[in-house]
Amino acid sequence: MGDLSKLKIAVGQPELSFSSASANERARERMVEHAVDAGADLLVMPGSLVDAHDVHLVVLNDSRIDVAGNAVNLEACGETYRIGLEPDDAKCDFSVLCDVAPFTLSGVPSAETKAHHVPTIVLRPVGMRNYDKNVLAYDGGTKVYNADGVLIAALQDDFEEDIALVQFSEKNTIQEPVKDKLLAALVKTLRRFDEQVLPWGPKWVIGLSGGLDSSVVAVLLTLAFGPDRVLGYNLATHFNSEATKANAAQLAEALGIQLRNGSIEPLVTATGETLSQYGYADDAMSGLVLENVQARVRGHILSTFAAVEGGVVANNGNRVECALGYATLYGDAIGALAPIGDLTKVRLFELAHIINGDRESAVIPENLLPRVTDAGYDWETPPSAELADGQRDPMKWFYHDWLIEQLLDGPSIDEVACDVMERYLSDRLIGTEVGKWMGFYGLDDPKAFADDLDWVLRSMRTAAFKRIQAPPAIRIASPASIDANPEVQGALEPSPRFRMLETRIRAL
Repeated sequence: MGDLSKLKIAVGQPELSFSSASANERARERMVEHAVDAGADLLVMPGSLVDAHDVHLVVLNDSRIDVAGNAVNLEACGETYRIGLEPDDAKCDFSVLCDVAPFTLSGVPSAETKAHHVPTIVLRPVGMRNYDKNVLAYDGGTKVYNADGVLIAALQDDFEEDIALVQFSEKNTIQEPVKDKLLAALVKTLRRFDEQVLPWGPKWVIGLSGGLDSSVVAVLLTLAFGPDRVLGYNLATHFNSEATKANAAQLAEALGIQLRNGSIEPLVTATGETLSQYGYADDAMSGLVLENVQARVRGHILSTFAAVEGGVVANNGNRVECALGYATLYGDAIGALAPIGDLTKVRLFELAHIINGDRESAVIPENLLPRVTDAGYDWETPPSAELADGQRDPMKWFYHDWLIEQLLDGPSIDEVACDVMERYLSDRLIGTEVGKWMGFYGLDDPKAFADDLDWVLRSMRTAAFKRIQAPPAIRIASPASIDANPEVQGALEPSPRFRMLETRIRAL
């Protein structure tokens, strides 16, 4: 066993790319340069964003290593050290492990949940991984523990590169956890997505309606790219209120971004006239058809603006809307990326308060945020797609936010729905925070509860084709949102257990 008090270890968390070997090599070179300058005997760092066994060991100062099974023998400082590369290797002097789990709001780094019997370095990379419809964030936060499991060193967890010189026998720097981590995750992942996927630096075009979702996305884009690369468009019809138009103007001024105002009414009217040319009655374009036409016109004109500007469209959809299919395909379901696509509306309330808290005056208009009371909430400007007179979003906010997260983050939608019904039947939801919102919406009535659950599940099933064609999203809600099962289109028959529980609730 070597004398650990002699060994100087540079612990690094480089910014790694999922797709660029040259970028990864440059990141490693930066780490080596810092380690040499610090006088380290050994540099340890993760080698990738996906392989937990890809530990990079770089020897310095005439040190030498030999691979020995699942361990490495290091000769340095006149001593021989055995470095374990597997958990719970009690025969080694110290262990180096990689935790390559991406950042999530509810996730716990996997390697940190294990007991450490020897001094242990838990490496965490920094970067962005983009695959399929998932854009994943890696936050860093590498940690070093002594043999008693006491934290003796911690690197930054602010999604940025960091490196520190560590000695197991001395007190080392422990960086404080980053403040407002959700905001940091979104802004820095947006920036990396832009750098890796859109390296020509396009404008980001956004439909700025004056509602909460588009307001939050506009703030994120501006923080990520600066005001000169963000173009806002208010796409009004006679259904849009003066309050939301004023919100859009206020937000654009506060952010310093360009806002262009206009009306899409002529395009909507032209669509109706085109229908007439094809033999449809004058009232064919009404109700839901008219609402979808307006949404598709918005998508069409935003795409045109983006083409003229050489830009890309930002998607404004949130997690609840996406789950329920409350979006129009090729309308408001377009875009290069959905920055808030994994966040419920309640998460957006929290994010808006964080954004406003960092400024002397409110950036997100306060009329968009509910004031929660003992009885429920007061809301000056509730969410609305503004596609019809007096329209309001059909979601039961706070309750549906909770329910959607439960359904999407569980082992299966049917199984979680059954669990929720069992909790309802046994009164285990009463007295909880979600129970308060169920009472606010009248869901303490069994039939209303069953009808609402049926609507949510039916909406989720029928919206599968929309989710398949929706833009990729920054996935940070939970590990389940990343590892979700592939979408299945078509009707799914509820399980016998579900049928039995539903029957019991409706019989109350």
